[in-house]
Amino acid sequence: MRILLINQNWFAPELRAMGHGVLTCGMRPHLEYHIKQSVIHIDELLHCIGHQFVPECILWLDHSGPITVLGLEDCEMPCVMYSVDTHHHHYRHAASALFFDYVFTAQKDLLHHFTETNTPSSWLPLWASEYVEASTEKKHGTVFVGTLNRKLNPARVEFFEQLQKIIPIDVLQGHFPSIFPYAEIVLNQTVKGDLNFRVFEAMMCGALLLTERSGNGLLELFEDGTHLVTYTPHDPQDAANNVRSIQSNPQRMRAIAQQGRSEILNRHTSMHRAQSIATTLQTVTKRPRSAYRHYGAMINLLTLSAAAEPNNSTLASHTSELTLQAAQRALSEGAIPTDNHMMNVVTACLRHDMLFRNGLGAETICIFADALPQIPAWTLLKLRTLLNSGKVSEAHALAHSALGHMPVEDAFIAAERATTFLIEQLPQRTE
Repeated sequence: MRILLINQNWFAPELRAMGHGVLTCGMRPHLEYHIKQSVIHIDELLHCIGHQFVPECILWLDHSGPITVLGLEDCEMPCVMYSVDTHHHHYRHAASALFFDYVFTAQKDLLHHFTETNTPSSWLPLWASEYVEASTEKKHGTVFVGTLNRKLNPARVEFFEQLQKIIPIDVLQGHFPSIFPYAEIVLNQTVKGDLNFRVFEAMMCGALLLTERSGNGLLELFEDGTHLVTYTPHDPQDAANNVRSIQSNPQRMRAIAQQGRSEILNRHTSMHRAQSIATTLQTVTKRPRSAYRHYGAMINLLTLSAAAEPNNSTLASHTSELTLQAAQRALSEGAIPTDNHMMNVVTACLRHDMLFRNGLGAETICIFADALPQIPAWTLLKLRTLLNSGKVSEAHALAHSALGHMPVEDAFIAAERATTFLIEQLPQRTE
């Protein structure tokens, strides 16, 4: 089959080796079709690619950013998501799952975020991203390769500062194949208990992996003491004790390292994952379209707009307007917003009018209020919108007709309080 890979070139050689046609595309220059604009509609993308490659399905591969290929919610061909950084973006990815036909996640403990949306989904762990030969030459006793940034991850910095006071450990940066094969022990520390690439890469390279004892399926894939060794998360003393114990028995250390490498080669290469993906892609079909998919698109667009705001006001304004359009489409197709959707709709409306001041947010609030008179919160929001627009007589009329049991002045105060509360949620809702 013909598969369009978006954002990454993961699995492209393996899928081709199985006989599938593959085209990689995205904003990164190493991909075969380079998307130059910040956002593009799927119809425009397919038109630009042309008739030389007509995909039968789309595989969106996580790049830890929002979805920049728009219109997938209305795409005619099956669309599949591979959520890798679920531990960072499960809220947005779960919302986007509403317009995918299948979702893989690399983090087993977070699979429920997708099953709760009724999206067909399964756990697909990460893998050793490259084949690397092990080495008998060892330059490092214990090594960690990764970013130490106190602003981004203060807990990690604190952990390694404490650990380095107890045992010698080389903390380095660089491409793992140039370091891991030459280390006796690779120490892994996660960001949020995620099952990360470093787990698979260290074992591929023939080093003994010492990693946090965590969830997300780690000990379903590997046996502690056989393929790897674990330590208590956030406990540098336990990590140090394990390093000393491992180093005290070099024969056992190297046996575990070899068994870990064998397990990777037997079960956790890119070909293994490509085979699982291909099996799913060949059977996945378009599922019935729910009007709620537009709320998923709305949440993704809201993230896109917020990300563009500091550097690209034109893009921020454009995607903000698309956010409001997506909300209105959901409503017009009969999707009554849940409390969570309502929060996002209101966030999008208030944010739009605060930044771009063209009244489209206020118009959208009024559209929802008129369509949902049975929900008092929308009436209060419309009331406040009318007052802010100087339409005092209309606000009085609305307060009398919809909130007749409440004195008008009390209704105005309630409307202001409700809106103030929602404004206070804006930073949380636009991450």
